[in-house]
Amino acid sequence: GATDFAVRIADDTILPMKLYTSSLLGGGTNVKVSFAKDMQDAATNFEKANKKLVKALAKKDQTASSAALEDLSVALQSYRVAGRLTGPDGGGDIPSVDEIRRAACRVQGRRFEQKVKARDARLAEASSS
Repeated sequence: GATDFAVRIADDTILPMKLYTSSLLGGGTNVKVSFAKDMQDAATNFEKANKKLVKALAKKDQTASSAALEDLSVALQSYRVAGRLTGPDGGGDIPSVDEIRRAACRVQGRRFEQKVKARDARLAEASSS
């Protein structure tokens, strides 16, 4: 039930939230994403709320458990809003493979598109053999 959610599901959510935010910061490059700080704060708040939930569940304190769940919800929603992850699929406006290809073509020219199509043809041919 609730303990399983706190110990497994919510706890397993913390690291991906932090890793995703870290990846937005460029993984060591000097890329600056203006909303990453808000996402880091929300991930930290989510982690703190989960610790409160685990403690409240251990004490069987329904009021504290309810408050911690509300804090979890607020932190996760803040994270999603800050990261623009509120699209209809829950993933925001994550570009499709075709959109990424079109963007690469605009930047690198048609050579890139031709290389990708040639690779796709080679892969299709190899899988049909």
